[in-house]
Amino acid sequence: MSAKTLIVALSEFTTLTRSKAFLVGILLMPVFMAIALGVQKFTRNATDIRDRRFVIIDRTGVLYPAVAAAAEEWNRGAAATGVQTAPRFLPAPEMFGEQDEHARAALSDRVRKDDIYAFVEIPADALDPAATGTIRYHSNHPSYRTLPSWIGNVVNREIMNQRFRQAAIDRALVARLTRRTDLEELGLLQRDASGQIRAAVAVDKVRTMAIPVGMMMILLFSVMSGAPQLLNSVIEEKMSRISEVLIGSVTPFELMMGKLIGSVAVSVLLATVYIAGGAGVANYMGYGDALRVSDVGWLMLFLVMASFMFGSIFITIGAACSDLKDAQGMMTPAMLIMMLPWMTWFAILNAPDSSMSMGLSLFPTAAPFLMLLRIMIPPGPPVWQIVLAVAISAVTTVAAVYAAGKIFRTGLLMQGKAATFGEMWKWVRES
Repeated sequence: MSAKTLIVALSEFTTLTRSKAFLVGILLMPVFMAIALGVQKFTRNATDIRDRRFVIIDRTGVLYPAVAAAAEEWNRGAAATGVQTAPRFLPAPEMFGEQDEHARAALSDRVRKDDIYAFVEIPADALDPAATGTIRYHSNHPSYRTLPSWIGNVVNREIMNQRFRQAAIDRALVARLTRRTDLEELGLLQRDASGQIRAAVAVDKVRTMAIPVGMMMILLFSVMSGAPQLLNSVIEEKMSRISEVLIGSVTPFELMMGKLIGSVAVSVLLATVYIAGGAGVANYMGYGDALRVSDVGWLMLFLVMASFMFGSIFITIGAACSDLKDAQGMMTPAMLIMMLPWMTWFAILNAPDSSMSMGLSLFPTAAPFLMLLRIMIPPGPPVWQIVLAVAISAVTTVAAVYAAGKIFRTGLLMQGKAATFGEMWKWVRES
């Protein structure tokens, strides 16, 4: 690496880290997380506790008293602490014929006028185990789930009670005989150095899920914060003709590598800050030993390769375009492949050893992100898959840097119409 490349890299690094945008970016993720937690707490405490008045049309003639009793119990629980924490449920009985559409329309008008919140129809054959009728809940607030869920549970519980009474079966005995046994998720038993068997411990969701996903997100955010800025940097220098002055002192490849190294350094700095912050939070919550040094090493290795890979892609787009308007159309495929890990991480978390997970984690542009996720989920992928993912990522990175160097040299001084993908491929082959 030449001294001129290092000078360009240092200049790029200081330019990016001294800007207000960098400080905003470095604080963005923790601020968003704090805001999200604050909003969740505020909305949880700001629950709408207005009364829910609703009409019950009980065609069985025996279920309404149980619903009314359950509503009174609910209302006592909602104010058990002396402060109303949930809305009161206030049912009222009503009866009309099954074919009386005028009565249903009248109740619907009452819902629209906020005279009542909803009305419920329980079919006459609800107590018949062979019947296929449904409980019909009518409301003008389809997103509110508490009341319909409560009504469904209460009415079905009472229907079961009535059916057991009709069959002369003790419901309490059936409940005891059909009681579910809890499932405890455990790891495997292990032997220590002396051959003693150690008991299996319970699966910790934080260690097995939250921390792996958090590390992959740190990698993703760090790359996304550094690489796209290269596109703006190159286009701004082209539009202001600064690039013509720069290549009078350094070669196009030295200029491009300097920019790439500076951008990678920024991504590494961001990841270091996020990891340090995450380790502090984990230690505060009692998970100080959950973050291993080897995990940080894997993250840094994949981060460097991914930053060079995507930095080359964005610097290529910048060199091939003359302004940001032209670059927007070419950014779409680049952003799609960058978002592939974001769109598929949940499927890999559910089945990290499936064929689909293996294929995605060996896909060239997704390998750095998804293989890191699989490495951190116990027991981890086979060693050969890790080695193959590192090799694929390394080859892809070298190829991306090589192609970017060819395109950057030709496109840097180009003005006017943006180059097409076919023209860029021609530059790579002929240079």
